[in-house]
Amino acid sequence: MHVLAYLTDMLLAAMFFLAAFSKLGSSFADFRLSIAAYRILPRQLLTLAAGGVLTAEFALFLLYGFGFLHMWKDLFAVLLFAGFTVMLFRKRRLQESDDTSCSCFGKIEVLNKYPVFRNVILMLLAGGRIALPDRSPADMNAAVIALAGITVIAGGTMLWELYSSLKRSKEIAIEL
Repeated sequence: MHVLAYLTDMLLAAMFFLAAFSKLGSSFADFRLSIAAYRILPRQLLTLAAGGVLTAEFALFLLYGFGFLHMWKDLFAVLLFAGFTVMLFRKRRLQESDDTSCSCFGKIEVLNKYPVFRNVILMLLAGGRIALPDRSPADMNAAVIALAGITVIAGGTMLWELYSSLKRSKEIAIEL
């Protein structure tokens, strides 16, 4: 069961890292515009809200990665996904269309395509994680394993971004 707890934590850590990482840089402005489309907050609070979401996602990445705050992080994640899902339904109702797409994961279209379905799956994972045993690092070996998992997630994401960037630059190369 501890292995399942570790794998679930690493999967959720990866999802939160991807979500936070995709909002950094120039995508942060796009994320602010995405929040504005929900028509809930005044313009003055968009940057604060975007920063708050980014901070929450990064904090959950660290909590899942290191295995801290068993149950509390899971409850927070479920509430966060539930809030995001309610906002998606609100956006659908306001725009009077079935389009509930979002830019939660930046340019990772696979994760942006069916956001309600994705959120329900992630809510079930985080909710189910509560039933699994706590895996907080009690010794150095557990801490090293947690750090290795986080390093693989962060390094893999950055390498994938580099690969995607190089691929795009080759596609738009100008012949002289």
